[in-house]
Amino acid sequence: MERVVPLRYDMAFKKAFGQPDIFCQFVEDVLGIKFHTDEVHRGYKFLEPIGQVDIEYDLFAEDTESRIVVEIQHVKERHFYDRFLYYHLINLVEQVKNSKAYQFNRTVYTIVVLTSPYSEADIDFSVAIADFNPVNEFSRKVNVYPHQLVFVVPRMVNDKTPPGIKAWLELVLDSLDGEIDGSLYNSPIFERVIDAVKLDNISPAERRVLKDEESWEDTLIDTRQQEKITIARALISEGVSTEVIARATGIPEIDIEKLRQS
Repeated sequence: MERVVPLRYDMAFKKAFGQPDIFCQFVEDVLGIKFHTDEVHRGYKFLEPIGQVDIEYDLFAEDTESRIVVEIQHVKERHFYDRFLYYHLINLVEQVKNSKAYQFNRTVYTIVVLTSPYSEADIDFSVAIADFNPVNEFSRKVNVYPHQLVFVVPRMVNDKTPPGIKAWLELVLDSLDGEIDGSLYNSPIFERVIDAVKLDNISPAERRVLKDEESWEDTLIDTRQQEKITIARALISEGVSTEVIARATGIPEIDIEKLRQS
């Protein structure tokens, strides 16, 4: 077993997936397209912000020959649907902000990787794809816009997950407890990912960033646990059953019974 930094941490995710060959292979497996780039930008921003909210892309790269732009957003927070639709649309609008034509010169794909259990409470899929193609009165899609917004959820991987995507999600999922069985991954590209996040390969500067992320995560866990307890107490006062409260909050029934007695 290899001791690793879990890929739910931004430092580890960006270090691994920010490598061009890993980025390209992940994109090809998730999107089913050919993609090549020699440079992946971390924390990429447009020179001139669009709209009232400044944005920053976790990982951003362009295949100039194929005129394809791909953003990968790694997210742990809740309330992400609107946020990443906005990111995706800004990347589209940026192409035409100073143009007299309406045509988009590049295809934009946004891949959002969800690694937090807190953002996934109401998610029942491992892969979901949104596009902008209209559907006609015959229930047929009119394929006029190639752009896509793709959500992938490692914790929800299942038998229906497409094989190419499934392998990546299982690797991310395997890392979340801080250990990876390297013998399960014979692919050189997966070995590169594992090597990037091994604890022995983390620099002092990266450890400092990781400590900050760990502190943020601990605070978030405490805050959300208190939110759950507040909700549970309110439901108890309304006479809601322990079983229903457990389903609604995720708090074990034995702990809910203790709240009833406190």
